[in-house]
Amino acid sequence: MEDSGTSRENLTWTEAQMDYLVQLLLEQSRILGIKSGGGLKAKAYTAIERSMIDRFGRDFTKDKITNKLKYAKPNLTVLKEMMNTSGFGYDPTNKCIEVDPQVWSEYIERHPNRKKYKEPKFWRHVQQHVIRGYY
Repeated sequence: MEDSGTSRENLTWTEAQMDYLVQLLLEQSRILGIKSGGGLKAKAYTAIERSMIDRFGRDFTKDKITNKLKYAKPNLTVLKEMMNTSGFGYDPTNKCIEVDPQVWSEYIERHPNRKKYKEPKFWRHVQQHVIRGYY
């Protein structure tokens, strides 16, 4: 029996790979009839997988892609709560939270474990959840 080589290995995603995944998710979500229930239909993930493999290699299977999206889901509640807090906004140019330093300082005093959410990489999760219909 031949091993596919990537099925059980962890995949470390680069920023370029994540950006491309978000781009593909956005493209697929804009296609009429491609969304179903709480997310994209299987054929959308097939198209995304094909594009990811073409650009980055055979490690980017549907399983790896959906697992990456599952990892992002727990951050949604925190990000949504932050965006519903007075004084918080989103900077689309820098892909991060836009908040007055004093408001941020007060917020972090109440929630010290949330400092990481000001970093741009966590905002990709917002984009992914908007695409998947969670937001």
